[in-house]
Amino acid sequence: MSFFSKTLAAAVLLSLATTASATKLSFWDTDGWTQMSQTAGHGDGIVGPGGGGQAFDVEFLFYKFDSATNTLSVGLQTGFDIIDGHHYTGGRDYYNGDLALSFDGDKSTYEYAVDFGNLTKGYYGTNLGTDAAGLYSVSSWSNEVYNGHAAAHPFAMASGTFLTAGSMTEGSGWGFAAGPHDGAVGSNKKSYFNTFSFNLGALGLSGSVLNMDAHWTMSCGNDFLDATADITVPEPGSIALLGLGLIGLVACRRRQKA
Repeated sequence: MSFFSKTLAAAVLLSLATTASATKLSFWDTDGWTQMSQTAGHGDGIVGPGGGGQAFDVEFLFYKFDSATNTLSVGLQTGFDIIDGHHYTGGRDYYNGDLALSFDGDKSTYEYAVDFGNLTKGYYGTNLGTDAAGLYSVSSWSNEVYNGHAAAHPFAMASGTFLTAGSMTEGSGWGFAAGPHDGAVGSNKKSYFNTFSFNLGALGLSGSVLNMDAHWTMSCGNDFLDATADITVPEPGSIALLGLGLIGLVACRRRQKA
């Protein structure tokens, strides 16, 4: 094989290894979902700082905001089974963590957690129990992942105060693998998703633009994802004026019909 051929072959292999990914599930193509911008972790297709393949791949974080109802929705897609809440392999159970959220611009301490309502245990066996699904104000976090995976902290809420049940949607689907990393070329990979929607009034936040940071991992910390999004929030007065305008428009139409 010539030097050019060898170089080309190596480049192709490198490209395949670094571009592998399962696609975003079709669920996210509906109803205004936007992918959050990754700030740390590897995202879809690469598992780190640990391993384990698709079953431990944290893939995407999403959000949407409905200004008419002041409702914020956040969504997670991962190869980890967040519907059942755990994955068994190699003689050990691994458990899903809580979705960490922050709105103060400081990712060193996430103020809120979305609990999916599943049983949660740390890597070394600490039973964090099963809490009611919903949004919590966090008092303390558990970082009980594998000792070598501190980059994946935090893992799950250790204590907190329940704020709202909100509403959840969960499901799964198959995404096409574009390369050989964590699966053969052209293989299908199963992914799971969970979404949580709640009224921003539950947080007592104000401001025209809110910065939201989000983080998620599982009990081993084999993979994690940090992401951010800026959310434009209308001032309360603007929402009220919009409502009055709509009422006036309806009244006007009724008078015209009469």
